[in-house]
Amino acid sequence: MTPKNSLTTALLIAALALPVGAFAQTTTAPSPSTPPAAAAPRATAPAATAPHAAAPAPASHTLPAAAQASRHMRDDQIRASKLIGAAVYDPADQKIGTVDELVLNPDGKVADVVLGVGGFLGAGEKHVAVPMAELKRGKNDHFVLAATKDSLKQMANFELKTASTAGSGSSAHK
Repeated sequence: MTPKNSLTTALLIAALALPVGAFAQTTTAPSPSTPPAAAAPRATAPAATAPHAAAPAPASHTLPAAAQASRHMRDDQIRASKLIGAAVYDPADQKIGTVDELVLNPDGKVADVVLGVGGFLGAGEKHVAVPMAELKRGKNDHFVLAATKDSLKQMANFELKTASTAGSGSSAHK
């Protein structure tokens, strides 16, 4: 068992050993005779249950309601796990490749989509990068790119390593 798996197992066992009441959150309702301004504040859950857990951020650092993530995905959003591995088609509905990777900018936005083109079952496949803005949703939720398979094969190969790790043999970056 690897150290990572051992740590995960230990944390899971420790969490399961906690009494159920440790996760309960109680509130005190103001009595009818107490004015609202003098009502008792709500009790909060313990700040940390494990010695390595970080303390919660102060209330002054919380995001405004408009900046917080919504509780559901919008219709125009897609999960990265559904995009990676998806087939990409040309406008004539011919498969031209698959999405192999997403390249993110430092601000977290997807800059490029790396497509695997050519080859057979991954052997001899070439990676090319196209801007995320060029990938559209077509009929039947297909991803459509205004390009042909031949034009993608003519593009320069996209290296899935940064320039600083290209010759280092590091496996941290694929």
